[in-house]
Amino acid sequence: MNHLLGKLKSDRRAISPILATIVLIAITVAGGLLVYNVFFATAGAVAARTQIEIESVNMVKTTSGATVFSITLQNTGNKFLNSVTYTVTGDTGTLTATLNNLQPGQSLSDTKTNPAGFSVTPGKTYPVSITATASDGSTAQYTSSVLASSG
Repeated sequence: MNHLLGKLKSDRRAISPILATIVLIAITVAGGLLVYNVFFATAGAVAARTQIEIESVNMVKTTSGATVFSITLQNTGNKFLNSVTYTVTGDTGTLTATLNNLQPGQSLSDTKTNPAGFSVTPGKTYPVSITATASDGSTAQYTSSVLASSG
């Protein structure tokens, strides 16, 4: 019987220490690459932001009575903006316009002269609201104001 047990024990073979080391290294490298990919994919998504900044905004009521509104916006985020809509509420009427396709870091300007049904009073401040919509559907909203001047 002892002879049989001895025979069974001697038939079992273990893997060599070198092969075991190679397998463990491969598992470690694969796990490290997986953690690396998950971390940087998540970090990139968290760092992405929709952001817009007003570089300049002016509203002038000319001596002839014309209203001139101008605005320059810059995409200060790191997402492509499909559209940026701005709205200014005057004494009478609302001025709304949309600028399209704004790359990160890019600036766009828009000027409106005598918008129909829109009037302002020099020396008065008017609200400006901006909604930026990114290519992934996320939005950002900002509000500011502009002082109407005479010129």
